[in-house]
Amino acid sequence: MWLSIRLPLLPLETLYLSCKGSNHEANLNGQTNHDIPIGVIENNRILCANQSAYQQGIKNEQSIASAYALCDQIQLYERNKPQEWQLLNNLAMLIYGYSPNIAIDKKGLLLVEIARSLKLYQGLDNLLKNIQSDLKKESVMFQLAIGHTPTSAELLSFKPLAYSLECWVYTENLIDKKSIEEKLGELPVKLMALSDKTIDKIHSVGIRRLSQLKALPPAAIRKRFGQTVSQYLLKLYAQLAEPKDYFVPPDNFFEKLEFIDVIHHRQGLLFPIKRLIKNLCRFLTLQQKNCQVIHWELFDSEKNTIGFDVLVSDSKINEKIYIELTQLNLERYTLHAPIEMITLTANKLTQLNAANAQLFEQSYDFKQDTGFINKIRAKLGSDSCYSLQQQTEHVPELAYRQVKEIANSSYVSKSKSNEQETTMNQYALGEENHNRPSWLLEKPKPIHFNQQKLIWQGELTIISTQERITSYWWKKKIARDYYLAEHEDGIIYWVFYDQVKQQWFLHGIYG
Repeated sequence: MWLSIRLPLLPLETLYLSCKGSNHEANLNGQTNHDIPIGVIENNRILCANQSAYQQGIKNEQSIASAYALCDQIQLYERNKPQEWQLLNNLAMLIYGYSPNIAIDKKGLLLVEIARSLKLYQGLDNLLKNIQSDLKKESVMFQLAIGHTPTSAELLSFKPLAYSLECWVYTENLIDKKSIEEKLGELPVKLMALSDKTIDKIHSVGIRRLSQLKALPPAAIRKRFGQTVSQYLLKLYAQLAEPKDYFVPPDNFFEKLEFIDVIHHRQGLLFPIKRLIKNLCRFLTLQQKNCQVIHWELFDSEKNTIGFDVLVSDSKINEKIYIELTQLNLERYTLHAPIEMITLTANKLTQLNAANAQLFEQSYDFKQDTGFINKIRAKLGSDSCYSLQQQTEHVPELAYRQVKEIANSSYVSKSKSNEQETTMNQYALGEENHNRPSWLLEKPKPIHFNQQKLIWQGELTIISTQERITSYWWKKKIARDYYLAEHEDGIIYWVFYDQVKQQWFLHGIYG
C-alpha cells in the first residue's frame, strides 16, 4: 500500500524560501510575497504562479510576453531545480520517521510505502493525521492519495484525498481492488505520466478516460501506442513490478539557500539561519547523531566569502542554542556587500548520548555548563577559553598545563577510575596531599630576607612545617623547601627556600 504526497506548487514554494529574509519578504507598502504577483518560468513559459498572479489572468504555459501584457507588475523568476530537489529531500527526511521506504520523484512527488506503519499508528486515519500535521508545519501545499501501487497513488493524488479513501475498507485495513480500479477508470488519460505526444495520440482515437483505454486488448495497446503505455497500465493495475530507488539519509549534512534578492543586513539572515538549523536538527534527530562543529559560509555579490565555525558540542540537540551561538558568532563579522547565498555544513558527527537527569536538584556550576562555554567562545573567539589539565609532575609550576577548553561533555571520558584520579592527584599535589594555594604565580618572585625576617610588601611569618620538593636531579636540579607564611595583614602566602639558588621566593597566594 502506498501514499502519494504531491507538491503542486513546489517551484513557487522553493522561491518563497529564498524570498524570506530578503527585500521581497515585504516591500515599502507592506505587501508580502503572497500579495505581489509572482511566477516561475521554464523554457520562457509560465510554469506556476501565486494566487495574486492568477487573479490577474496569468495561466500556466503562457508565454512571458503574454504574462507581462496581462500584468506588468508580475515578478518572474527562473525555476531552481537544485533547490526543489533539496526541499524534496528535506520533506523525505521528515516523512522518514513514518516509513523507511520513500521514493522521490523530481516532478514534485513523494511515494511512501505505508502498509507496515498502519499497526504502529493504530490505523490509516491516525497515520494520515500525523503526516498532515507535520507537512502543514513546513508551509507547503500538498495533496495526498492512497493506492495499491505507486503509480495508482501518484495518479489519484490529482484528486482530493477523500476520493481515494472511498476505496479503503476500514474493517479489514486494506484497499478494495475493484473499487480502486473503478476510481482509476474515471480519471482522464491526460493525467498519466506520459509525453504530450503520446497523450495526443491516445486522444486522437477518441479515448478520454482510463477505463476506455483499459478496455482495449493489451496487444492493441502495444501496437497502437507503444510499449511505454502498455507497461504504464500494467504498473498501474499491479500487473508489473515497480522497483524504486528509495531515499537514503546522507551521512553528513549540507544545505544551501540562494536568495532571489540579496540580503543587506544581519537581521535579514535570521530566517534562513533558522530554516537551515531546523533542518539540521531534524537530520541529527533522525540519525541519532550529534555534531561538534557546524560551518557557515556566506557568499556576497562581490564574490567574497565569509566562513566561520560554530562550536555547538553538547549532549543534546538544541535548535534554540544553535541559533543563539550562530548569531553571536555572526556579530563578529561585517557584511561588506549584500549576501546572495548561505550554506550550512555539519561533517564531524558523533553518536548521540542522552544525558542522565538528576533526581534531586543540583547546585549550578557554570564551569560545567557547556552552553556557557560555547557562548563565551562564540562571543570572544575560539581562543578565549582555557582549562587546566593535571600533569604527572612534582614541581608545582609543572603540575598543570593550559589546554584549550573543549565545551563538550561527550569529549570528556567518564571511565577514569578513582584509583587513576588519586594517582594523578598524588603527583600533582604531593604524596602527602598538601593543600595548594588557589593562585599560583606563573613565575616565582624573589622575597627579601633581612635579619631573620621575610619581607614582601610587609613582614611574613612562617606558620607551617617544611615540605621539601626535589626533582630533575639528572638535568637542572630543583630542591625547594616550601612553607606557609602569614602576612602582617592576615593573608596566607606559599613561599619556598631554593636550596640551589640560596634564595627565598613567593610562589602562591591562598584565597
